[in-house]
Amino acid sequence: MNDTIQVYLSAWPTVWAMDTARYLVGATLMATILALFWRAGLARRKLQARDATGADKRREILASLRTAFIFSLLGAIVAVGDHQGWITIYKGFQQAGPLYLVGSLALMLVAHDTYFYWAHRAMHHRRLFALFHRTHHLSRTPTPWAAYSFAVPEAVVHAAFVPLFLLFVPMHGLGLLAFGIVQILRNVMGHAGAEVHPASFGPGRWLGWNNTTTHHDLHHEAGRTNYGLYFRWWDKLMGTEHPDYRAKFEAIVAPQAKTTSPAIAGRVLAWAIAGSVLAGGLLLAADPAQADEAPTGRWATPGVAAIVELAPCSGASGLCGTIRWLWEATDEKGRPRLDTQNADAGLRARPLVGLSILSGLTRSSKGGWEGRIYNPEDGQTYRATVRQTAADTLTIEGCVLFICQKQVWRSASTLAAALR
Repeated sequence: MNDTIQVYLSAWPTVWAMDTARYLVGATLMATILALFWRAGLARRKLQARDATGADKRREILASLRTAFIFSLLGAIVAVGDHQGWITIYKGFQQAGPLYLVGSLALMLVAHDTYFYWAHRAMHHRRLFALFHRTHHLSRTPTPWAAYSFAVPEAVVHAAFVPLFLLFVPMHGLGLLAFGIVQILRNVMGHAGAEVHPASFGPGRWLGWNNTTTHHDLHHEAGRTNYGLYFRWWDKLMGTEHPDYRAKFEAIVAPQAKTTSPAIAGRVLAWAIAGSVLAGGLLLAADPAQADEAPTGRWATPGVAAIVELAPCSGASGLCGTIRWLWEATDEKGRPRLDTQNADAGLRARPLVGLSILSGLTRSSKGGWEGRIYNPEDGQTYRATVRQTAADTLTIEGCVLFICQKQVWRSASTLAAALR
């Protein structure tokens, strides 16, 4: 249990920062596009006569920041699940290739749209609306800042999707990154207040199965229709699409044939999505800890006090590290040094040479390998992170709560070659 709590507390600040940044970047990007192209054509695509007030925007931002915090509380559970082996997050393509990444991402988006439709529709039930969904509908004239403007119970419902999905479908880390980017950008587009989609997204067109800003804006304006997030499928199938949707969308986009600014705005968004996904992929690829090769082999601890062999664990998943050599392998009487500081008195007679000190190292979603490290000097076991920072260098970090100490281990073969 302590290990689980430590992993959670270690992961949560990063998840919180990422969820908050994703909202702020997405909403700011959409607001900037609206400002840049407003006089050039987007003003003629405005969907409602009313303008959101400054108080509306402040309420939306504060509620969205609260939602990002709640998202992070549940999102950190994913890191725990990955560490404990409850879920599978691929860090490379050796187990599942690029085609799986694309297919699993498509499946996740379809599953999320289904989850969102039915959860959203349920929250409009008269017995649930006030508790779950009223906060979001205070934005009668939504802005991009309303993307995460949820009450606490609704935020919990939305945050639960990713952990639930990962229980059944393994995902690549890059796939989860892409999902988060697509989700927030589609969300802020739906709350833009002006139609940012080109005519090709209209009903009957080749992209007409996608939702548009008009589609979701009608939901905020009318209430009981248009529950989908990404797609129109469920609304069409269940008869919950607003009857005036086609007419309103076509009326909004038709007068814009004389201006290219909406098309330019659409291309800016498309490039933003593609660039964000590509940047995330490059970051993952650039991290040496994400290399396909595990840091197996023999490694010398500082001062060559010991040589530890990293290899697949016997009878268990992950990597383990075993002491193979000690500078001082015997005591002053010539007897093998023993694990005398172990908290378990029954284990104090085992020799240090041959002792496993690293256990259960598995690839981390944050890069490197995470597991446990046993310190024979005090008989305690700590949470550990192992990163291969160069071909002949490992960085070992052992932590208790937020207190961590680092060591740099060198490749034993490299040291041996230098001594020849």
